[in-house]
Amino acid sequence: MMKRFTLVIAFTVTIFSMILAGPALAHEFILKPVQFNAPVGHQLPFSIVSAHVFMISEEMEPIDQVEVQLMGADIQKKVALKPNNMLLTLDGKVEISKEGSSILCGHRKGIIWTKTTKGWKQASKKALTGVISSGKYEKFCKTLIINGKSDDGFKRIVGHKLEIVPVDDPGKVQMNEDLAFKVLFDDNPLTTEVFASYDGFSSNPNTYAYYTETNEKGIAKVKITQRGTWMVRVQHKVDKSADDFDTHVMRAIFVFGVS
Repeated sequence: MMKRFTLVIAFTVTIFSMILAGPALAHEFILKPVQFNAPVGHQLPFSIVSAHVFMISEEMEPIDQVEVQLMGADIQKKVALKPNNMLLTLDGKVEISKEGSSILCGHRKGIIWTKTTKGWKQASKKALTGVISSGKYEKFCKTLIINGKSDDGFKRIVGHKLEIVPVDDPGKVQMNEDLAFKVLFDDNPLTTEVFASYDGFSSNPNTYAYYTETNEKGIAKVKITQRGTWMVRVQHKVDKSADDFDTHVMRAIFVFGVS
């Protein structure tokens, strides 16, 4: 069992390994709506943010490598995206047809980056010389939208290979309460590190407000200390000897609002 421990909120956690891991891994993949609730039938805009500093986009994700779906009790619908060159985001809109909880599901498909003696290349290792290491980098994000009233839709498992699922209802959390999350890899509980932060916590790159670890059941608790937009983030790496790459690095984020 991995020991779980938390840090005081005033302590800043900076993940230096993100910077060292290369250009493909450094940015977080975040689906950020303009608000986390809206009247039924209302068009709700959102943006895909690619950021080191949360949550200000620093580069635009390649639109042909990104998919977004809206998932609810009565809907599973692909969402169209368009580039926003001014804000460096991919933007979209969704319409919620019923009261309750829905989830915006984002997938940044796996992209292969290879480190060579001449620097990082976005290419398979078999196409290059002087290869030092090579990885496939894949990112997932789920964003919880609550319209009218909360229901158990926040527990919905959407089938991402790496996925964060709330155990407690984020729509009912109070200040200074713990909010429990379960981390799944291939639908099985994962023992891993968990990072969390909220919009505006820090202007420093790759800096989080909170750190903990999951237990043997894949469950971690995050103390909610601020109103606004929160994100919980995990990463999992699988060593995989393949023709194109050596490791498969996956990252998942869960975004929710605290009112």
